[in-house]
Amino acid sequence: MILLLRLTYALLLLIGLANQFWLGPPDAPWMAAVIMGVGLYLPLLLMMPAVISADKRGLTWLCFLLLFYFCGYVIQVLDPAPVRTLAIVKVSLTTVLFVLAMQVIRGGRADR
Repeated sequence: MILLLRLTYALLLLIGLANQFWLGPPDAPWMAAVIMGVGLYLPLLLMMPAVISADKRGLTWLCFLLLFYFCGYVIQVLDPAPVRTLAIVKVSLTTVLFVLAMQVIRGGRADR
């Protein structure tokens, strides 16, 4: 379960950061996408030690943080097609990550 948690976390970060480059304005400089990506996903990146070590307190904070990302992604589902497709994937990954983190927190021990 820990491996699936880490994989889902990595996929959410990868798709979120790649989204900044795929769906950005065509004439925008690449550095703008990097700055926006870091600004949007820095809080999620700061939770990486909790995901790697399966720390229950850190995973609790990750779940709290995921609620904000979930709200933003649900709003993006209302956008037109290219954004909607990635938003559905991000909503799904966020939900799976939240449930897996809750399972690790509520489980008596972490399977490493």
